[in-house]
Amino acid sequence: MDEFEALLTEAGKRGFLWYMFRSDPNGPAVVAGVYQWPGSADVFVLVGQEQAHAYRVPTGMRADVFEPEHVLWWYGGCPVWTLRALLALPEPCHPEAPGRLAPAPCGSGVQGERVPVRMRRRGN
Repeated sequence: MDEFEALLTEAGKRGFLWYMFRSDPNGPAVVAGVYQWPGSADVFVLVGQEQAHAYRVPTGMRADVFEPEHVLWWYGGCPVWTLRALLALPEPCHPEAPGRLAPAPCGSGVQGERVPVRMRRRGN
């Protein structure tokens, strides 16, 4: 198991829920993981083998964690470093947790129409 697979396994153990999207009918698959905290969510978005970004976003009644307008924290680049940084974030209630709201960087979230990928079980 390489480091990225180990980090994905750790995120799964922590309770991240994973989603698959297509950004358009012909575009590449996008994988996103979300961990819900009270009042916020940590989101990891994998866009290809070499590019990812992650952020902590406030949540509310109309918040779309895959289309953030503002973030409390953001990181992007190599998938291993991005997921490592997200998993190292302190819990939102921790005194060292990021707490300053800033506009989400351009390209944050899952871009496009977010066409869902249909999943089938083997043999069905």
